[in-house]
Amino acid sequence: MGQPIKLIQKKGAVRKDGTSIIFIQYCYSADERTLLDSGVAIPPSFWNKKTARISDNLPDQYGEVQTLQNMLIQRRRKAEDIVEYAAGKSNVNPMKFLKDNFHLSSNWKPEQMANSKINLCVYYQIDQYIKDKETSVKRCTINVINAMKCHLKSFEVYRKQPITFDSFDVIFYEEFVKFLTYDIVQMRK
Repeated sequence: MGQPIKLIQKKGAVRKDGTSIIFIQYCYSADERTLLDSGVAIPPSFWNKKTARISDNLPDQYGEVQTLQNMLIQRRRKAEDIVEYAAGKSNVNPMKFLKDNFHLSSNWKPEQMANSKINLCVYYQIDQYIKDKETSVKRCTINVINAMKCHLKSFEVYRKQPITFDSFDVIFYEEFVKFLTYDIVQMRK
Protein backbone atom coordinates (compact mmCIF):
# COMPACT_ATOMS: atom_id res chain seq x y z
CA MET A 1 0.00 0.00 0.00
CA GLY A 2 1.02 3.63 0.01
CA GLN A 3 1.73 3.54 -3.70
CA PRO A 4 1.10 6.72 -5.73
CA ILE A 5 -1.92 5.24 -7.49
CA LYS A 6 -5.17 7.14 -7.94
CA LEU A 7 -8.29 7.28 -10.08
CA ILE A 8 -8.53 10.18 -12.52
CA GLN A 9 -10.71 11.29 -15.39
CA LYS A 10 -9.40 13.45 -18.22
CA LYS A 11 -12.14 15.99 -18.83
CA GLY A 12 -10.74 16.95 -22.24
CA ALA A 13 -10.94 13.36 -23.49
CA VAL A 14 -14.70 13.11 -23.97
CA ARG A 15 -15.83 10.44 -26.41
CA LYS A 16 -18.64 10.74 -28.97
CA ASP A 17 -21.18 9.25 -26.56
CA GLY A 18 -20.44 11.99 -24.01
CA THR A 19 -18.52 9.74 -21.62
CA SER A 20 -14.91 9.90 -20.55
CA ILE A 21 -12.82 6.97 -19.31
CA ILE A 22 -11.81 6.81 -15.67
CA PHE A 23 -8.12 5.91 -15.58
CA ILE A 24 -5.94 4.36 -12.93
CA GLN A 25 -2.85 6.59 -12.75
CA TYR A 26 0.44 5.33 -11.34
CA CYS A 27 3.20 7.87 -10.75
CA TYR A 28 6.54 6.03 -10.72
CA SER A 29 8.48 9.29 -10.43
CA ALA A 30 7.92 12.99 -11.00
CA ASP A 31 8.57 12.50 -14.73
CA GLU A 32 7.28 8.96 -15.28
CA ARG A 33 3.62 8.03 -14.96
CA THR A 34 1.23 5.72 -16.71
CA LEU A 35 -2.52 5.57 -17.25
CA LEU A 36 -4.43 2.29 -17.25
CA ASP A 37 -7.97 1.96 -18.57
CA SER A 38 -10.26 0.97 -15.70
CA GLY A 39 -13.00 -0.18 -18.06
CA VAL A 40 -15.43 2.38 -16.62
CA ALA A 41 -16.58 5.45 -18.57
CA ILE A 42 -19.07 8.06 -17.39
CA PRO A 43 -19.87 11.69 -18.29
CA PRO A 44 -17.30 14.04 -16.71
CA SER A 45 -20.01 15.97 -14.86
CA PHE A 46 -20.71 12.89 -12.69
CA TRP A 47 -17.09 12.41 -11.53
CA ASN A 48 -15.96 14.06 -8.29
CA LYS A 49 -12.26 14.81 -8.75
CA LYS A 50 -11.58 15.59 -5.08
CA THR A 51 -13.06 12.40 -3.66
CA ALA A 52 -12.32 10.25 -6.75
CA ARG A 53 -15.86 8.92 -6.65
CA ILE A 54 -18.83 8.67 -8.96
CA SER A 55 -21.71 11.02 -8.16
CA ASP A 56 -24.80 9.36 -6.66
CA ASN A 57 -27.06 10.99 -9.26
CA LEU A 58 -25.46 9.18 -12.22
CA PRO A 59 -28.22 8.20 -14.71
CA ASP A 60 -29.04 4.47 -14.78
CA GLN A 61 -28.04 4.16 -18.45
CA TYR A 62 -24.35 4.28 -17.41
CA GLY A 63 -24.71 1.58 -14.76
CA GLU A 64 -25.42 1.33 -11.06
CA VAL A 65 -23.25 3.74 -9.05
CA GLN A 66 -22.25 1.31 -6.28
CA THR A 67 -21.37 -1.46 -8.75
CA LEU A 68 -19.20 0.88 -10.82
CA GLN A 69 -17.55 2.33 -7.70
CA ASN A 70 -16.76 -1.16 -6.37
CA MET A 71 -15.31 -2.09 -9.75
CA LEU A 72 -13.03 0.97 -9.66
CA ILE A 73 -11.87 0.22 -6.11
CA GLN A 74 -11.18 -3.42 -6.99
CA ARG A 75 -9.14 -2.48 -10.07
CA ARG A 76 -7.19 0.20 -8.21
CA ARG A 77 -6.34 -2.38 -5.52
CA LYS A 78 -5.28 -4.82 -8.21
CA ALA A 79 -2.89 -2.18 -9.59
CA GLU A 80 -1.59 -1.52 -6.07
CA ASP A 81 -0.94 -5.24 -5.53
CA ILE A 82 0.96 -5.52 -8.81
CA VAL A 83 3.12 -2.47 -8.00
CA GLU A 84 3.69 -3.72 -4.43
CA TYR A 85 4.86 -7.08 -5.80
CA ALA A 86 7.17 -5.42 -8.34
CA ALA A 87 8.61 -3.08 -5.68
CA GLY A 88 9.67 -6.15 -3.69
CA LYS A 89 11.78 -7.35 -6.61
CA SER A 90 15.13 -5.59 -6.94
CA ASN A 91 15.56 -5.80 -10.72
CA VAL A 92 12.00 -4.98 -11.83
CA ASN A 93 10.71 -1.60 -13.01
CA PRO A 94 7.30 -1.30 -11.25
CA MET A 95 5.79 0.90 -13.98
CA LYS A 96 6.71 -1.48 -16.80
CA PHE A 97 5.67 -4.47 -14.71
CA LEU A 98 2.28 -2.87 -14.01
CA LYS A 99 1.69 -2.08 -17.70
CA ASP A 100 2.64 -5.64 -18.69
CA ASN A 101 0.52 -7.40 -16.07
CA PHE A 102 -2.60 -5.28 -15.58
CA HIS A 103 -5.46 -6.82 -17.56
CA LEU A 104 -9.14 -6.14 -16.92
CA SER A 105 -10.28 -9.64 -17.77
CA SER A 106 -7.90 -11.65 -15.58
CA ASN A 107 -7.22 -11.95 -11.89
CA TRP A 108 -3.64 -11.23 -10.93
CA LYS A 109 -2.04 -13.46 -8.32
CA PRO A 110 1.58 -12.90 -7.27
CA GLU A 111 2.17 -16.59 -6.60
CA GLN A 112 1.36 -17.36 -10.24
CA MET A 113 3.76 -14.69 -11.45
CA ALA A 114 6.63 -15.86 -9.30
CA ASN A 115 6.87 -19.26 -10.99
CA SER A 116 5.67 -18.53 -14.51
CA LYS A 117 7.22 -16.93 -17.55
CA ILE A 118 5.35 -14.47 -19.72
CA ASN A 119 4.36 -16.02 -23.05
CA LEU A 120 6.22 -13.98 -25.66
CA CYS A 121 4.51 -15.48 -28.70
CA VAL A 122 3.36 -12.56 -30.86
CA TYR A 123 0.09 -14.25 -31.80
CA TYR A 124 -0.68 -15.22 -28.19
CA GLN A 125 -0.17 -11.60 -27.12
CA ILE A 126 -2.42 -10.37 -29.95
CA ASP A 127 -5.12 -12.83 -28.81
CA GLN A 128 -4.75 -11.62 -25.20
CA TYR A 129 -5.04 -8.01 -26.37
CA ILE A 130 -8.22 -8.86 -28.29
CA LYS A 131 -9.65 -10.62 -25.23
CA ASP A 132 -8.86 -7.60 -23.02
CA LYS A 133 -10.38 -5.09 -25.46
CA GLU A 134 -13.52 -7.02 -26.50
CA THR A 135 -15.73 -5.15 -24.06
CA SER A 136 -14.24 -1.69 -24.57
CA VAL A 137 -13.93 -1.34 -28.37
CA LYS A 138 -16.28 -1.87 -31.29
CA ARG A 139 -16.42 -5.16 -33.15
CA CYS A 140 -14.99 -3.56 -36.30
CA THR A 141 -11.80 -2.71 -34.37
CA ILE A 142 -11.47 -6.36 -33.30
CA ASN A 143 -11.93 -7.34 -36.97
CA VAL A 144 -9.07 -5.01 -37.98
CA ILE A 145 -6.79 -6.53 -35.34
CA ASN A 146 -7.68 -10.05 -36.52
CA ALA A 147 -6.97 -9.04 -40.13
CA MET A 148 -3.58 -7.67 -39.06
CA LYS A 149 -2.85 -10.97 -37.31
CA CYS A 150 -3.71 -12.88 -40.51
CA HIS A 151 -1.44 -10.58 -42.52
CA LEU A 152 1.41 -11.23 -40.08
CA LYS A 153 0.89 -15.00 -40.39
CA SER A 154 0.89 -14.71 -44.20
CA PHE A 155 4.08 -12.68 -44.06
CA GLU A 156 5.65 -15.27 -41.76
CA VAL A 157 4.92 -18.02 -44.33
CA TYR A 158 6.13 -15.79 -47.19
CA ARG A 159 9.50 -14.99 -45.63
CA LYS A 160 9.92 -18.49 -44.08
CA GLN A 161 10.98 -17.14 -40.69
CA PRO A 162 9.02 -17.03 -37.45
CA ILE A 163 7.91 -13.59 -36.28
CA THR A 164 8.93 -12.72 -32.72
CA PHE A 165 8.99 -9.45 -30.81
CA ASP A 166 12.68 -9.19 -31.66
CA SER A 167 11.73 -9.18 -35.36
CA PHE A 168 10.16 -5.74 -35.21
CA ASP A 169 12.61 -3.19 -36.57
CA VAL A 170 12.89 -0.83 -39.54
CA ILE A 171 13.94 -3.59 -41.95
CA PHE A 172 10.97 -5.74 -40.87
CA TYR A 173 8.65 -2.76 -41.35
CA GLU A 174 9.92 -2.06 -44.87
CA GLU A 175 9.69 -5.73 -45.89
CA PHE A 176 6.20 -6.00 -44.40
CA VAL A 177 4.97 -2.88 -46.23
CA LYS A 178 6.43 -4.20 -49.50
CA PHE A 179 4.72 -7.55 -48.88
CA LEU A 180 1.36 -5.89 -48.19
CA THR A 181 1.71 -3.63 -51.21
CA TYR A 182 2.93 -6.07 -53.84
CA ASP A 183 3.09 -9.71 -52.74
CA ILE A 184 0.13 -10.59 -50.53
CA VAL A 185 -2.53 -12.82 -52.03
CA GLN A 186 -5.88 -11.10 -51.46
CA MET A 187 -8.58 -13.31 -50.04
CA ARG A 188 -11.92 -13.40 -51.82
CA LYS A 189 -15.27 -13.16 -50.06
